[in-house]
Amino acid sequence: IVSIDGMLELLQRIALETLGAFLTAAPYILLGLVVAGFMHRLLPQRLIERWMGRRGLSGAALASAIGVPLPVCSCGVVPIAVELRNKGASRPSTLGFLITTPESSLDSIVLSWGLMGPIMAVARPVAAFLTAIWAGILSIAFDRDESRVCSTCGGQVASDAEHGTEQAGHEPHHDHEHLHRHGHDHEHDHRHALTGDAEQTYAALGAWWARLRGKEPPTDDEPRERVPGPWTTLIRPAFRYAFTDLLDNLVFWLMFGLGAAGVLGALLPADLAQRGLGSGLLPMLVMVVAGVPLYMCASASTPVAATLIAKGLSPGAGLVFLLTGPATNISTILVFRRVFGQRFVVIYLTAIASAAVACGLALDWLLLTMDWKIDVLATFSEVGTKSWIEWLSFAVLMTTSTWRLSGGAAVKGFRELK
Repeated sequence: IVSIDGMLELLQRIALETLGAFLTAAPYILLGLVVAGFMHRLLPQRLIERWMGRRGLSGAALASAIGVPLPVCSCGVVPIAVELRNKGASRPSTLGFLITTPESSLDSIVLSWGLMGPIMAVARPVAAFLTAIWAGILSIAFDRDESRVCSTCGGQVASDAEHGTEQAGHEPHHDHEHLHRHGHDHEHDHRHALTGDAEQTYAALGAWWARLRGKEPPTDDEPRERVPGPWTTLIRPAFRYAFTDLLDNLVFWLMFGLGAAGVLGALLPADLAQRGLGSGLLPMLVMVVAGVPLYMCASASTPVAATLIAKGLSPGAGLVFLLTGPATNISTILVFRRVFGQRFVVIYLTAIASAAVACGLALDWLLLTMDWKIDVLATFSEVGTKSWIEWLSFAVLMTTSTWRLSGGAAVKGFRELK
């Protein structure tokens, strides 16, 4: 029986670990959000669609590389992938994009650097890219179904001929299963999750720069038309997207992940390696089994992995969790099966599980051979050692998170959790 004093001590330890997790991660979360916001405004969607239309392994490689920095979760990537498929992206390209996009993002890479150091920050996107390439190879070899996705309902169709009447301006005849919504009541608006209005941004910045270098200042008789500057056309929209749309999609699961890191830090023993869960194949397989059905975005999974590594789990096994946790969950697997077919899903899961374990083993081997060290900075309980930047970032993060959670992000998050 646990005594009152023991329970209070445990609760205090959990509170300190959780607060430390928030303080450690806050500066990197804010930096990642800002960088992702600017990328959203400056990355042209038309260019992405043209790159992903390439066939063969080169198309899969380009699509995988495009997906690495994009801040989109495993559920949010589904409608984007369907739309890209409709615009001509090949199945290997679509598959590669579906893997790297949720597994890696700019904000999660920055957070990985902050919590686990540069080696994990580099290993994570590289492993995600290699996983997607492996999936593209499997898709080219075993998945030659080039059926398309219905733009009306999202269901899979046998061929473009089924939509001949639609192209002629008539109502199409649908004899396939319709998909009107995600199977998990996902309500995010992902119409602009891929990119912002990059073309308009570049045009406005070009006009502002031309005016800045152009004519003489106008006279009172010839008032000059006001041209919006970088603040109006780029900076303010980037921050608005980062701290509204993007934070809405991340905040619930970030809170969940940081809270889980605090609880794990307080409850898990500090000698996982001595208990047989440190290195080797077994802990990696455990991470696959735990990560595949779990819904946890790339950023939220980072503090959890950092805590596990700090407790003695091998960095390779931590990498396996970082690859499998964000990339897959039960709901999106069911959606992929309905939209892209059974074979597509088998290749998708096989590629992720096998490549994640291979990358985990390779990382542990490299660390041992090269005598590299993973510097886990997740010393969460040492709250007294935190800098003023971490405390200030924590205040900003908690203020903006409370604002977005009260504005509807909490309701969406609980629906996804349900």
